[in-house]
Amino acid sequence: MTRTTPPRPYDLLALFPELAAHARPAVRLHPRHGEPGVHDSSIGGPLLWPAEEPWPTCSLEHEDLNDEPYAYVLAWHDYLDDRDRRQKEGGLDWDVERRRADELEARFTAEDDGAPAPLIPLAQLYYRDVPHLPWADRYDLLQVLWCPRDHPETETPFNPAFQLRWRSAEQVGPVLADPPVPLVCSENYVPRQCVLHPETITEYPDALDLPADLAAAIRAWTERIGDSTAYNWDTAKAPGLKTTGYGGVWGIIDPYPILCECGERQLPLFTAATGEFDGGTTSWRPVEEAGTEWEFADPVKIVIGRGYTLQLYYCPASEDHPGRTEMF
Repeated sequence: MTRTTPPRPYDLLALFPELAAHARPAVRLHPRHGEPGVHDSSIGGPLLWPAEEPWPTCSLEHEDLNDEPYAYVLAWHDYLDDRDRRQKEGGLDWDVERRRADELEARFTAEDDGAPAPLIPLAQLYYRDVPHLPWADRYDLLQVLWCPRDHPETETPFNPAFQLRWRSAEQVGPVLADPPVPLVCSENYVPRQCVLHPETITEYPDALDLPADLAAAIRAWTERIGDSTAYNWDTAKAPGLKTTGYGGVWGIIDPYPILCECGERQLPLFTAATGEFDGGTTSWRPVEEAGTEWEFADPVKIVIGRGYTLQLYYCPASEDHPGRTEMF
């Protein structure tokens, strides 16, 4: 089913025609629970991975305070889905549910064995579904994987660590049938399997990242209407998981240029957000899901920090240049 962003509460181009020069397309992914296959765009689904290509691993240092057995986390997700289904069909005996949860936890034990840990799929994005991805003349598939543990020594510490694969799908050949999985993980970083309902929208820069005169005019406007969220949160940038555009709203730090080692300014590629929308961004709920309250607020159920966004950037000069990350 199509997902459509409702009209924004403010017509930014009518108010500030100069913004047109700064507009960029972004794609809201609108993930919803499903059973994707290797030929589908997905969050947390199986990847079209060449059978002869080694599966990526992580050899970085890990913080183990939030680690749990990976098999337990998958089983726990299945239990929660089943519990939600049973709750909709009738009432639950919560004493029984607590016993079931305790019994499930007792079934699984695992510890980090020190070997490089296999990564897990975060996103598979076919260009036919998700437009505006880089280098469409050479690739038609982007795969985003990450290590689902905290990394204390990385550029954005205490977050997952990304790896990317750019592919031409027709060149893959035989597909890896049974990818390896990690022994342990943080549940916060294990996405639920979702199919995608991509939607292209237009985004604008963070107000602090605009030319000074335009930023001042926007600030004066928000003060005049008494709504400090009118630009960044309500109109300029969409919440949730998405690609390209201007990425997430900088909330805990001020924006700054993300520069590659080559000197090129890197651009937002993939926005890993905590939830599709929250109490402050409910106006972004798709038109087709009006009246669903919180049912589709967080289909993927990953958690970044204390409910933040982990932004992945790429260098437009070359796909071989390492991407950078920032949390805000």
